[in-house]
Amino acid sequence: MLKESIFERVAQEYGTSVGIANIFKIQPLEEARDEFDNNKDYKEYEEELTINHIICKSIDLGEYQKLQRVLYRMNQKRDKRLKEITLYRRAWKELVNNSIIENE
Repeated sequence: MLKESIFERVAQEYGTSVGIANIFKIQPLEEARDEFDNNKDYKEYEEELTINHIICKSIDLGEYQKLQRVLYRMNQKRDKRLKEITLYRRAWKELVNNSIIENE
């Protein structure tokens, strides 16, 4: 049985209980923070994240069906060179400009 002070010190250092730290051989919390604290930019996923943000916002506001209708209508007469992100931005802008929903 470990003394409570030792248990607390190890738990604080590793950020987990002693049993889990020994099983998984977790590194000290300070070393892990160095690895994960740097902010990463996901440039390659920026368009997908923007599309996801628009979709999530429309779902939260209960306007997802209207967004999909506008996207379907735009897809029918779109230029094939347009990117999907452009369609989503235009559809969202159309929904906001037509006062269907408030801009947030």
